[in-house]
Amino acid sequence: MASPQLRGCGVHALPVLLLLLLLLPLRVTPGTTCPTPVAVEHADIRVKNYNLNSRERYVCNAGFKRKAGTSTLTECVMNRNTNVAHWTTPNLKCIRMSPYSSKTTKVAISTSVLLVGAGVVVVFLAWYIRSRQTSQPRGAEVETMEAVPMTMRTSSNEEDMGA
Repeated sequence: MASPQLRGCGVHALPVLLLLLLLLPLRVTPGTTCPTPVAVEHADIRVKNYNLNSRERYVCNAGFKRKAGTSTLTECVMNRNTNVAHWTTPNLKCIRMSPYSSKTTKVAISTSVLLVGAGVVVVFLAWYIRSRQTSQPRGAEVETMEAVPMTMRTSSNEEDMGA
């Protein structure tokens, strides 16, 4: 039995209808939500919105940090094959932080080095200023050249000429 034709088009209706069904966006029941996201080792997630297309982020626990190249993001999406909402699979890895590589330690070391360096500069400047001051005792008068009478001594040649 042949499939019915669309009027005036010469096209069979069944293949066109199947094609339209495949091209139409997936119909989602209003209010579709995702279940609780999967657990990630050494991480927590506080979901604010379970609705479709919502995005949430995991947070590594205290003492752990996100491994480079992994993501904290997960999104509520619809599986087109099963028509079921689910969270995308996170690839987050939380690794234990080394106490020697934490940002807090680096800041503390940098600050203490800066303070010690500033203290050395202050001490050096104080020493330099004191070393440049004159060591004259207070109250001592210095005799100036104007107060000392000058006697002129003439050379023997001048005495000879004047005589």
